[in-house]
Amino acid sequence: MKEIIKMLDKSLKYIKHEIKEDTIYIYVKSKKKKAKCPVCGEETDKVHSKYTRSFQDLPIGGKKV
Repeated sequence: MKEIIKMLDKSLKYIKHEIKEDTIYIYVKSKKKKAKCPVCGEETDKVHSKYTRSFQDLPIGGKKV
């Protein structure tokens, strides 16, 4: 799983994965120390938000990811 995450984005760190019924949950964390604010463009090291992403078009072995 770690290798797949590295191929998708080298700035992501693999945390864990879970399989529940017909869905695979993959947990990752950004390796970036700072990010630019999309509004003002300034760099910051403060966490603005955490969110879940869903990839509807990437089934693996017949399971949603």
